[in-house]
Amino acid sequence: MPDPKTLAALRSLVAAWTPPDWRNGVHVSTGVRAVDEALGGGLPQGRLTELVSAPGAGGQFVLAQILRTARAVRQRVALIDAADAFAPESIPSDDLRHLVWARAGNLRAALAVADVLVRDGNFAIVVLDLRDVPARELNRTPKSAWHRIHRVAERQPAAVLVQSHHGVVPAVGWRLALPRSWRLADQRSTREELAAALSVETMRGHGAEELAG
Repeated sequence: MPDPKTLAALRSLVAAWTPPDWRNGVHVSTGVRAVDEALGGGLPQGRLTELVSAPGAGGQFVLAQILRTARAVRQRVALIDAADAFAPESIPSDDLRHLVWARAGNLRAALAVADVLVRDGNFAIVVLDLRDVPARELNRTPKSAWHRIHRVAERQPAAVLVQSHHGVVPAVGWRLALPRSWRLADQRSTREELAAALSVETMRGHGAEELAG
C-alpha cells in the first residue's frame, strides 16, 4: 500500500481546487476521432473505459492527445502510473499544466490512488495506466477491487480510462483496442494527421454488467 502520509498529501492537494461543473455533458473528448466516435462522443463520464494496445500501437499517443485536448479546454487530468513508465519529456510542457501525475510504482498502490482521485471530483479524466504491469499480476487482481472503482466512478463526474496491454477490467462498459503498430511513415506525420488516421476496434460496447464476488 502507498504511504498513508503520501495519500493524505494527495487528498490535501486535490481538495484545494474548486471542481468545475462537467455534469452538463455526457462525454469528454480524447482528441482522437476514432476513439471519440466509437464511444459516441468521447469517454463517458462516471464510467470506466478500457483501451487495449500492444507496445508501439499508439497508446502513448492517445494519452498525449488526451493531455493536449484537456489543456485546450482547461480541464484537469489525473494520470496514475502503475509502472513508472510515463515520460513527461516526450510531451510538450504546456500540455502538462493541467496534469496531476501519480507515480504509484505498483498495481496495488495504483488502485488505492485511483480510489482517491476518482472520488475527488476535480478531474475531467482519470487515466489508470497499467500497460507495463505484468499480466500475471493483473490477473490476480480481485474483482472486488474493480467493483469498488466502478461504484466510485458512478458517483463522480470523471471519465475513467484504463490503459492496458490486455483486457483486464471485468464488466467494463466499453473496451477498445488499437489494432496496429506505428509505421516509420507515421513518425513523420503531424499530430493532427496521426489523430485523424488512428483506428480502433470495439472489443466490448455495452453497459457494464454487475460484478460478482
